[in-house]
Amino acid sequence: MSVIVGLWIAASVTACNEEPAPVAAAKQFAAAVRSRDTEALLETVDQKTLAYVEHSAERASDQIGGRRSVSPSEMLQVVDVDGRFAVAKAELLSEAGDAASVKLIGADGTEHQVQLVFEDGAWKVSLPTPPAPAGVQQTPPNGSLDE
Repeated sequence: MSVIVGLWIAASVTACNEEPAPVAAAKQFAAAVRSRDTEALLETVDQKTLAYVEHSAERASDQIGGRRSVSPSEMLQVVDVDGRFAVAKAELLSEAGDAASVKLIGADGTEHQVQLVFEDGAWKVSLPTPPAPAGVQQTPPNGSLDE
């Protein structure tokens, strides 16, 4: 009986120490930004953001006359981010259905709020994208951005 109670207590403590999935996803995004790993960064963003970056890469390839193919990761530049920013604390602000908001607090006290969406079985960071140029749909039903 004491073994069962001990296992139950251990399982309860472990479950209490697990962070919510949106928090883990936001921290993964922050780690990719901090390390300036654009490939890892692309894995943490939602489909809308990824479609925008892929479309931008296609347009860049077209603009250079097809001399080479520009990859989506080349379209990303991590700027205005202090490379020393380290997440000291992450707090789930809200989670409702397929949307969540997480506050990342750095060791220096700076705060960043991250919006996430649940898609394809995982939490992904939703980044604001600029409005589509004239004649380009922002998010068509098929998920790609076509002119």
